[in-house]
Amino acid sequence: MKNSVIDYSSLGKRIKKCRLEHNLSYKELCHLSNVSEKTLRNIESGNSSVSVTNLISISNALNVSLDYLLMDTLTNKSSAIKFMMNHLFEDLNEKETEIMIETGHLLNKQFLKIYSIHS
Repeated sequence: MKNSVIDYSSLGKRIKKCRLEHNLSYKELCHLSNVSEKTLRNIESGNSSVSVTNLISISNALNVSLDYLLMDTLTNKSSAIKFMMNHLFEDLNEKETEIMIETGHLLNKQFLKIYSIHS
């Protein structure tokens, strides 16, 4: 990641907590998420970073949002967006990433305006 810091230990603990709340073994979550057992064990122990693809697969398998898994593990509110942007658009430089983030914020504001008009 370029500009955001993630606490992988906290993320791993949150994933483990969710797995246990769903009464899933490592093998079951691995099967549901298509993440190898070794990778999952490293993620849960905080000994490994996690790719966006694996994080999405794990969140889907646990039926929780990415926001929930990343809550309290990132340095600030925009870090979750930066985390996703940095992995989805790895070839963008810092300025291009900031432009994409601002564009996302503007689109969100516009969506909220339209939604409030129609509700």
